[in-house]
Order: sequence, then C-alpha cells, then structure tokens
Amino acid sequence: MKRVALFVLIGLVTLVPLFAGGTSETKSTSQGVVSLRIVSKDFTTDDPNNVTLLGEIEKAFSAKVGQQVKLSLVNVPSASYAQKLNLMLMSGDVPDIIYFQGGDEQISSQGMLVDLRPYVEKSAVMQKAMLWYNKQRIQNYPYLIWLAPPRIQVPLMRSDWFQKIGAKMPVTLDDYYQILKAFATNNFDGSQTPHYGITDTGNTNRMDSMFDSAFGLTTTWVKDASGKWVYSRTTQNEKDELAFYRKLYAEHILDPDYITTKWDTMEDKLYTGKVGMVVGTAGTVVDIYESKLMKANPGRNAGLIVGPPAKGKAQSYTVDVSKESRGWAISASSQHKDLAWKLLEFMASDQGQMIDRLGIEGIHHVTKDGKITLTDKFSEWYPRFSEVVNWKSPVPLHGKSAIASLDSAVKFGTVEDKNFVVPADLRPAWDAASNLFKETSYKIISGQLPLESFDSFVRAWNDTGGAKVTEYANKVLK
Repeated sequence: MKRVALFVLIGLVTLVPLFAGGTSETKSTSQGVVSLRIVSKDFTTDDPNNVTLLGEIEKAFSAKVGQQVKLSLVNVPSASYAQKLNLMLMSGDVPDIIYFQGGDEQISSQGMLVDLRPYVEKSAVMQKAMLWYNKQRIQNYPYLIWLAPPRIQVPLMRSDWFQKIGAKMPVTLDDYYQILKAFATNNFDGSQTPHYGITDTGNTNRMDSMFDSAFGLTTTWVKDASGKWVYSRTTQNEKDELAFYRKLYAEHILDPDYITTKWDTMEDKLYTGKVGMVVGTAGTVVDIYESKLMKANPGRNAGLIVGPPAKGKAQSYTVDVSKESRGWAISASSQHKDLAWKLLEFMASDQGQMIDRLGIEGIHHVTKDGKITLTDKFSEWYPRFSEVVNWKSPVPLHGKSAIASLDSAVKFGTVEDKNFVVPADLRPAWDAASNLFKETSYKIISGQLPLESFDSFVRAWNDTGGAKVTEYANKVLK
C-alpha cells in the first residue's frame, strides 16, 4: 500500500507543469507589493477580457486597502476542472484564492482550507450580501462562500415552438407531458434531424428540478410511516417519477441520448432544434442561452419561455442548505489570508459589483455624460467573482426571460432541503449507492429493466452502502 501511495504522489508531482503558477507560497513581486494568486474555472489568461478585468480589480482593490497588490491567474483547463484542480492542489501548488466546482470536500477534509465563519461574522459587507441560504450553508460547511441567486434550475421552452402549439403556460404534470409531446411530434423547422421534447445531461437531475415536487419528492431525506428518515430516491414517489420518465422515453419524447449528453451538447440541441425544452439555472445562464438561441435562429422569434415547476402533490423548488455546491475558498497555507478575504469582500461590495457585473468598458458597456448603456456584447458577459442578489445596478442587467426565471426561483424556491454533508468515512458507501441509483434508474427509464425491479434496487442500494448512510441520517437529521 505504501508503494502505491508513493507512486501516486510521484505521478501527481509530474503533473505540475500542466498548470500555470509557481509554489504554494505567496511571494512579493517587489518591495511593498503583495501578490495573490487566484484559480477559477474559465477565469484564465487565455481570454483578454479576463486580463483586462483583473487589471481593473487590481487597481481599485489596491487603492481600497492602501497596499499595492498584484493579482495573478492560475490557468487550469476547463475540461474536467474539478479533477485537474485537485491534482494541482494535491501536488503542492496551492493558490491563495481557489474556486471549487466540486471536489472541495477532499481538500477541506485535509485541513487545506480556511474556516471562513470568523471572517463572515465580522464582515458588514458579507452580512448584507449573503441571503438566508448562504448563511445557513456556511454554518454547515465553513470552507466555501458563493454569492449568487439560488442555483435553482427552471424549465426553458423555445418561444417560437411554444407559440406554434398555442402558448398556454403549463402547470400540471399532464400539461408538461402534452407540451413535450407536441415538441417531439411536430417538425417546426422542416429539417430531417430527429427531435425530442427534452434532454438532460448524463442523469435526470435537471428534469428532477421541475418534476420532483409534483411526485412529492420535496426533500432529499423524508420520514417513512415509522417516523424514520429514508432516502427519497428509494421511495414509492421516486418509483412513480421513474415511471413517468420511462413513458417519455418510450414515446420518443425524452432524448434517448440524454445519458451521454454533456452541458454544451445539451445547449446545442436547444439551439439547433433537436429539443424544444431544457432545464437551466435561473438568472444569467438564461440570458446566455437566449442570446445564443436567437443568434442561431435569426428571424424566428426564438427566445425562451420560463415555465413553473410542475404541480402535483406539491409545487415548489427545494433549496439545499447543507453546503455551497461551488464557491470561493482561501488556502490555509496562504501567507496573506486576511488580504485574500478582503479581496472576496471587496468583490461583494458595491464598488466590486460595479466592476464585476458590468463587464469591460467600451466592450460590454459604454458611459456617456455619466449614463451607462449596455452594448450588444453584454449578453456574453458573466461575473467572475460574485453575483450579489440585492445589489442595485445602475442599469438592468438581465433580459425579461432571465428576470422571469429569477422571479420563479424566488416564488417557488421555498422548501428547505433535509440533507447533510456526507462525512469522509461514509463517502465511499454513498458514492457506491449513488452510482447504483444512476445505473438502475437509467436502465428502468430506457426499458432495459422492468419498473418492478425498483423494489430489488432498493434492497441492493441498502446493501451497497445506503443502509450505512441512512443510519447516519437518523443520527444527524431532526
């Protein structure tokens, strides 16, 4: 075992040249100048806009703190970002400020990240910027902070297709079934390309967001008849939802390639008329989708219509407060932890939001006679640090569809999830049980297994590791 560990360590060290950056220590670039290294997905020097933005932040932040600060970006490839980031960190190359999009628990469990709670408690800026779910998440998991609207995924329909089938807003499960069926059975653009009602990205997580509550799947863990906590994906409600997906698949309404579809190909299927509906994150993402959709379909009035969560046993979106699923962390090995925090705090302030949210002057917005006007290029911009929900922008930053998506997320995002961070010693059991669910659910949906096999799946899920996690759930959930 020791030989294997040594081999892995050597392998990790050899990967260091794949990434930009130097040692884990923060070094002064010259007398009186402090350097902070930042790593984030897609925030690399390959994009000149990123370089320009970083320069603007550097200048404003240095003036704010009264200290010359040099900010530098560490380039990590966007593909498989979480995995490649962790390889870099485990090799010993640890920037001061780190953006995680998964994989953070492995790093935090080794004491490599700063507990942010003391900083948050003393920060008037963060107390103002954080919403209720942010505050609960950081108490439950104190290593990540992420200021943004709740990552609620909402149904998005092509407006040109929607208009052609009557433009009646769906409410119930049957309403959605009828719309998706119409999308799948009508050839709106006259192409010979197979088209479907909806697709997903490797699992049913996106569709679950819009359909879960209709089947009574409002929280991750629910109480059974005896009052004990059970995993909702092992209940009759989940079996009913799988039966619904199975029907969509059998009737060629659900894209049969959803299991191998990635997020970028999901988007492409929407833009190119292969599907009439996708499920995307409320807010800025909707603006991006709509902009790309309209560019790909000039003259077709091809915008987006935002639907509500399907109504059935309930009608809501669930907000997970166990932890931030992504966000910023500070390295415990940084020589400038306080300054790193001040940068995150600055980017959440009014001044930081002006820089981060409006994009580059002359490209994404222009200022004339003191008035700010957004350009056509603004639809391509997104904030690199924070998207403070209650920040008052001098100009509207979202289109009508994106605003509608945020309004829907706020209106229906009222259910606090019953969930927890799975501890490290139970993670292998949880991963094994989760993988079994993904595999079995796909086989049931695609017809490879009968629906009745769900009951034997539940037994196998418990045997694979689910029983251990369920035992833990009954200790920590109240």
